[in-house]
Amino acid sequence: MNQRHVTVRQVAQEAGVSVATVSHYLNGRFSEMSEATRERVRSAIERLGYRPNELARSLARRRTATIGLVISSLTNSLYPLVILGAEAACRQAGYSLLLADAPDLESERRAVELMLRKRVDGLILFSISLIGIANEHLFHAQAGGTPVVAINRDLPAEAPISQVQFDNFRGAYLATKHLIELGHRRIAHLTHPLNRFAAISRRAGYTAALAEAGLEADASLVLTGHYSFESGYEATLSLLERQPTALFVGTDAMAAGALRALRDAGRQVPHDLSLVAFGNPDYIRYSTPALSTVDLPIAEAGATAVELLLQRIAEPEGPAQTRVLQPRLLIRETTAPPRASREEVERSPPCASDH
Repeated sequence: MNQRHVTVRQVAQEAGVSVATVSHYLNGRFSEMSEATRERVRSAIERLGYRPNELARSLARRRTATIGLVISSLTNSLYPLVILGAEAACRQAGYSLLLADAPDLESERRAVELMLRKRVDGLILFSISLIGIANEHLFHAQAGGTPVVAINRDLPAEAPISQVQFDNFRGAYLATKHLIELGHRRIAHLTHPLNRFAAISRRAGYTAALAEAGLEADASLVLTGHYSFESGYEATLSLLERQPTALFVGTDAMAAGALRALRDAGRQVPHDLSLVAFGNPDYIRYSTPALSTVDLPIAEAGATAVELLLQRIAEPEGPAQTRVLQPRLLIRETTAPPRASREEVERSPPCASDH
């Protein structure tokens, strides 16, 4: 039978059940029927080649089973990971994902407006963490009945939209503490611009770890870069004059630049200087040597955002929620005790035997 002409009524007749039972099956309301009935309906759909009319179903439900995802930087090596997490969660829930790239605030506003015209059931925004960024267009969408979840965004405490954040403070603290535990005392920090709350949180975590160890933060060992490989390269060459024994870099792109600068300067990592990065895109593990880094759960953020969004879609009057995702430190090949400590151990006489 031509599937374009197969109706729900024909499926019901084929399965020997009511039209309502087929409707329940198609909408996933399996608890309202026995396993044998579900099997009869499934078999009838398969035999007849029935395919639901998604447009008609969307109109009937006043939903499109589509979620919009607006990302501020598709060229950032970390950001596409959120697409993987969100798409997998959408697929499992029976939703499609509509994607837009919005590198600045004006293009973000246009992308949100486009999503609203497309009648998405909800919106997710993954943005660069600019402090004081405008949020009115997001609040307007939420107030208009389209739930919004923001990832990595500066929002006021009373914001009506749900959000997913990363514990950047803890990630930086873990990285710095690892270097301290190895014996490093002159630990430099390359940060990205401090008009982003992620950068502020990471610097605070770095400072807190130093303070906990009784080490005074040396302002000359902290330099600000601009995310890029080139920025990390130039900043690292400048830092070498200040003789750090370890370097914590706030982004992986800058860390890759730092690694190249150290090699070009004739410094061996980690023999001459230890290095920890932040973010953990896939390419980092293939560097030589493989970079120790703080792993941000970016894909998990996408899946979590979908979860929060589906909750708001199901309960429009429900409260806004905030989830804070925890990073983890991945120790690879770019960290070791400082050279002076190693040489001291090597010079130490062997311990006397008890026998």
